[in-house]
Amino acid sequence: MSSVTFSGLASGIDTASIIESIIELERTPITALEEDQTYLQTKLDTYSQFNTLLEDFNLAVMGLNSADDLNSNKVTNNGSDSFSISATSLAAEGTYAVEIVSLARQQKDLSTTRVADTDTTLLSGELQFGDQSLAYEDLSLSDLMERVNEGDYGLTATLINDGTDSGYRLLLTAATAGEEIEITGTGALTFDTAANGHTVAGTKAHLVVDGIDYYSTSNTVTNALKGTSITLLAESEDGAANVLIESDAEEVIATQLEEIVSAYNAINTSIKTITASDSSLATAMKSVQRSLKTHLTSQPMVALGLSSNWETGELTFAADTFTAAYGEDAEAVKKALLGEGDQGGTMTSLDSYLNDQLDATTGFLVTKENTIDKQISRLDDRIAAMETRIEKRQEMLEAQFTAMETLISSLNSQGDYLTSFFDSYSSLSD
Repeated sequence: MSSVTFSGLASGIDTASIIESIIELERTPITALEEDQTYLQTKLDTYSQFNTLLEDFNLAVMGLNSADDLNSNKVTNNGSDSFSISATSLAAEGTYAVEIVSLARQQKDLSTTRVADTDTTLLSGELQFGDQSLAYEDLSLSDLMERVNEGDYGLTATLINDGTDSGYRLLLTAATAGEEIEITGTGALTFDTAANGHTVAGTKAHLVVDGIDYYSTSNTVTNALKGTSITLLAESEDGAANVLIESDAEEVIATQLEEIVSAYNAINTSIKTITASDSSLATAMKSVQRSLKTHLTSQPMVALGLSSNWETGELTFAADTFTAAYGEDAEAVKKALLGEGDQGGTMTSLDSYLNDQLDATTGFLVTKENTIDKQISRLDDRIAAMETRIEKRQEMLEAQFTAMETLISSLNSQGDYLTSFFDSYSSLSD
C-alpha cells in the first residue's frame, strides 16, 4: 500500500526569505522618507554654501561702508629704516620731517653674584628697589625670582646663564621704559647701581617732527602727528627723513568695487549651477541675489562704472568710468556710496540689507536651518513610527510562520504514524 505524506510542507518552504521579502516591501515608504531627508540635507548644505558666498560679499561691502574707508591715506617715508608710519583717515595730507633721536629702552640690571644652582642653593639677604626693600632668607634663586615678580616693585625678574660655568644671575628689568630705579643688594646677591651704573640705562623714546621734540615711554608714538602711528625702529643716522601723507581713497574705492563685483559674480555663478540641477532649490537664493543686484545696478552705481550683462547676469566694473567720475567730483562719489545726513547711500543700504540676511537669529541661513530641521525631525518621527510598526509586523509574521511550521510538523508526525499503522496492518493481513 502507498505511504501517506505531506511533501515539502515542513522543510520545503524558506519562511525566512518570505518574511524578509515582505518586510523589505513594507519598508519602501521608509526608504522614500529617508531619501526625502537626504534631499533636505542637500538643500541645507547648498544654503550653507550660499551663505558663505554671502559672507564673502559682505566682507567686500564692509570695505566701503564707513567714512574712514572713503577717506583713507597712504604714507611714504622715503625708504627710511629708522621708523615706520601708518595713517588713518584723521591724518592731514602733507610732507613732514621725522628724526629718531633715541628709542625707548627699559632699564636692566644684572646681579654681580652668580649662583651655581637655581633650585637647591639657599640664599639670604636683602634687595632695595628705590624706596622699597625685599628681605629674603633661605630661598632658592628661582623662589627669589618669583618673590620679586609677585611684588609691586616696578620690575620683572628673570634668570640668565651666559653659557659659561659660572652659574646663574638675576636680571631685573624695569616695567616702564625711561624710568630709573636705584637698586642695591646685600647678602647672597649684590647690586649697586648707584656706584656701578645700570647694565642697560632706561631711556624714553625721543623723536623730532618738523622741529618739535616728542618723548614717549613706548616705541609706538601716536601723539606726534594727528591720525598717525609712528613705530620707532632705530636711531636716525642721516638726520630727518621726509614723510609724505596723501589720500589713496580713489585707489581704495576702486579696489573695493572690483572685489564687490567679483564676490557678486561668484554668487551668480553658484546660483546658475544650482538652477541647472534643481531650479526650485535656487528660488530663495535668487530672491537675495535680485536684491543685491538692485543695489549694485542703481543709477548712482552705474555712474561709478558698474553694469550688468543681461545674458550672463554677471556684473562688470569699468575702471575708466570710475576714474572720470572721481576726478570730476570725489565728494559726489562718496555721497553716492555713503549718502549724506539721513539719506543713506548704496553701500550703507546694502550693508543694512546684508546685516539682516546674515543675522544669527533671523537671517537667511538660520531661517532655512530652522525650517529644514523641523522637516527632518518630523520625518524622523514618521520613520520611527513606521519602524515600530514594521518590527511588530515582522514579529507577527514570524509567529504565524512558526505556528504554520509547528502545525505542518504535527501533521507530518501524524502522517508518519498512519503510514506505520497501515504498513503493520498490511503485514498482518498477509
